[in-house]
Amino acid sequence: MIDWKETTRPKRLLLCLAMMGLAQAQVAAASASHSPLTGHAKNQQAYHSINKSIVQQSSNLAVTWQVVDNLQDSYNSFLADLTIENRGDEELAAGDWTIYFNFVRDILAVTPADQFSIQHINGDFFKMTPAAGFTGLKPGESVTVQIKASFWAISKSDAPAGFYIVQNGPSGDSDPMAITDVTLGDQVTLEQTSRFDGDNLPLDTAGVRFERNQQYLAAANTAGTILPTPAQMTVDKTAMLTVDGPIQLFFDHHFAREGKYLKNQLKALGIPVEVVSSCGKTANAICLQGEYASTNAGDSESYRLNSSAGAGVEISAATSAGMFYGVQSLLALIPVETYQGAGLPMQLPVVQIEDAPRFSYRGMHLDVARHFSQVDSVKRLIDVMALYKLNKLHLHLSDDEGWRLEIPSLPELTEVGGSRGHTSDELDHLVPSFGSGPYADSNNGSGYFSREEFISLLRYAAKHHIEVIPEFDLPGHARAAIKSMEFRAKRLADEGKPYQGKSFLLSDPQDQSQYKSVQGWTDNVVNPCMPSTYFFINQVVGEVFNMYLEAGQRMPAFHVGADEVPNGVWKNSQACEQMFGRDELTADDVEMLNRFFNSTVTGIVSAYGTKIAGWEELAFIHEDGSKVVNPNFVGGIMVPYVWNNVWGWGTEDNAYKLANAGYPVVLANATNLYFDLAYQKDPEEPGYYWAGFVDTRTVFEFTPMDLFKSAWTDRMGNPLNDSMWGSHTRLAADHADMIKGIQGELWSENVKTDGDLFYLALPKLLGLAERAWAPQPDWAVVEDQGQRLTDLNSAWSGFASRVGEYDLKRLDYWNNGYEFRVPLPGAKVEDGTLEANVAFPGLEIRYTLDGSEPDQSSALYTGPVAANGSVKLKAFTPSGRGSRTVEVN
Repeated sequence: MIDWKETTRPKRLLLCLAMMGLAQAQVAAASASHSPLTGHAKNQQAYHSINKSIVQQSSNLAVTWQVVDNLQDSYNSFLADLTIENRGDEELAAGDWTIYFNFVRDILAVTPADQFSIQHINGDFFKMTPAAGFTGLKPGESVTVQIKASFWAISKSDAPAGFYIVQNGPSGDSDPMAITDVTLGDQVTLEQTSRFDGDNLPLDTAGVRFERNQQYLAAANTAGTILPTPAQMTVDKTAMLTVDGPIQLFFDHHFAREGKYLKNQLKALGIPVEVVSSCGKTANAICLQGEYASTNAGDSESYRLNSSAGAGVEISAATSAGMFYGVQSLLALIPVETYQGAGLPMQLPVVQIEDAPRFSYRGMHLDVARHFSQVDSVKRLIDVMALYKLNKLHLHLSDDEGWRLEIPSLPELTEVGGSRGHTSDELDHLVPSFGSGPYADSNNGSGYFSREEFISLLRYAAKHHIEVIPEFDLPGHARAAIKSMEFRAKRLADEGKPYQGKSFLLSDPQDQSQYKSVQGWTDNVVNPCMPSTYFFINQVVGEVFNMYLEAGQRMPAFHVGADEVPNGVWKNSQACEQMFGRDELTADDVEMLNRFFNSTVTGIVSAYGTKIAGWEELAFIHEDGSKVVNPNFVGGIMVPYVWNNVWGWGTEDNAYKLANAGYPVVLANATNLYFDLAYQKDPEEPGYYWAGFVDTRTVFEFTPMDLFKSAWTDRMGNPLNDSMWGSHTRLAADHADMIKGIQGELWSENVKTDGDLFYLALPKLLGLAERAWAPQPDWAVVEDQGQRLTDLNSAWSGFASRVGEYDLKRLDYWNNGYEFRVPLPGAKVEDGTLEANVAFPGLEIRYTLDGSEPDQSSALYTGPVAANGSVKLKAFTPSGRGSRTVEVN
């Protein structure tokens, strides 16, 4: 137990913080007055001179990675070959060079050890150096290094990346040379594609896909009319509304923004629009007016839409948000041919819709820290989110690998923390991560939003009725901020201002604690025993809050992450030892520090009139060796986002424990809502798979109010049944309203291009929109698991048909087209007959029988066809975008 004297020490620190507030304001004023960064920029020049002199060049070395055997150990390791080939004209010397790379596994052994050494630097960053037994590599020669690494590698996303070489000489290191000739070997054998002997999930072959598609789509179901499915909708199948002339658009002045949005959308489709002063009653009329208010739970976003063969379209809503969603439903009624450029005339169905969302929180999370996404890419994501009635964008703006928002009073955050590249001391930028390579100015590991860009992004989102939730991960996942503030302290100390340099420091220089985060970092947790940590947090919260004010928006919450703080932190920090009055902190001390940190940060955020949000760890504490709900922040001030529900890990019911205790919960479940996880078990599919594989169907079958009804198999492919969850906490009926909504998560370790972003996000986002907006489906409450699966397949059949026949074809053209994932065909050849299918019926399958690559001129698959030998197939969108090629022998 901790005695009273010890528990009062954090309170004394809090008092100390308050007393030091005036001093901090004076420091900030002094920093601001030492010119608008001109003096700072002058001093930066010396620190950045090495980086600026780097000339980008490629090495003549080539690297090949080949996974050999995941099954050589019962569970804990795998073997792979790393082959280095000299394709240049000069010999690679026997010594004095270092090859750097990133790798998301621990390296356990290297063979031959007498020739090469591989050392872990930090995070996923490694270096390889020659040992005494290496005699050099002549032109044309190659050498193979066998690596034994932790766990398994069944995907090419697991491979090392970002190779570059530096020559080490007596006068210093050479500029880095990127190794761009990198080959990832095929993985086809059982040993290359299985995680361990207990991996029962089959490889996603053409035959496996064919059987899966047959099962999922066997239950014929008429495709729904629009997505997400409205609360109430009737269709008059005996009539159509024909629009054959310019649209006569009327909108109430309260809905001017929504009216202009609709006008621009129609004009982009080549449909002429005339804004009129009164609501007409002709086939070409569209009227937006405020007459409707639903009595449903989501009435603030409700709307009514009526279309008539003779009187056009009328949308009514009580709020601008409701009107905006009514407009999106109208856009979903427009024929796909119109999106493809058909123009007028066009025919719309005659419908009556009364609609409101199921959840008030319908979110999408985007990590811009691991890899940065430019403003235009984020705006395109906002566009498609709005199209499908999502209303929250959670931006993960900082992590170990990057800080992505300009904080003018702390410019080092983006000058150092906003870029990655080769560095000897991280005084210019962070080390490479996730294969970002040696050059800080030419990779997606570098970049940030300026203050002006972020404000413009907030305004753009608001126009689309989307709130932006900013996240700055603390106390863990904070290395970018820590290294940036260490550079700031050094710079100001060199300028003779050591006190100012320490005023925002996040790390204790005398901290001897040893730890390693899940991602391999040994110095990524801020120190809670230093007042400067809280000055920093207050400074960031305040500046971000002011950006929202300038954008004319309310900051809906400030997300602090609070996840994955590793064991071992703070135990041997001098600052913490002084605070507790002992040489080494106990586990109870560390737990109290974590609670104190979260409580203090909650107070800082609350002072700005907003809520604090974080991952689920924020709302749990540890008592007597057990994790329990923290009772001190129930009632709404703290919003936990629950993510860790991997089937079989014992945390499946975290969300319901928190909701039942009174916390407003956002579901972000890894098993169904982590969009960065690979679509299927296929070495070619980008993405990780630690929590399983997530495709559009996995998102669609999510059951927020009874999570266990969406547990069909575990991540190793073993079947799950309802009886397994009897001891787990269920959502109490009187706390069902504490589930505020759901959110798709797109972590960006593998989002290295805009194409990667939308490949992983779409069409999964359509399943998210359906579960977030549409009423609870009937199949979700069926108690019998077998019948539930039958009903689920029937519902999925209608959804998948709608997506394939309409939504993917619309997204193929709308807003200049989206690079969504085109599903691979399923196929089999039996008794000389080819059969094929696709997950989203409506997409074309083209095939060849002569070994050539299919294209849009190849034979169109319409039914079983005679085939012998090798068959190649691809699925195509109307614009000509294709899936990867599938080969069936």
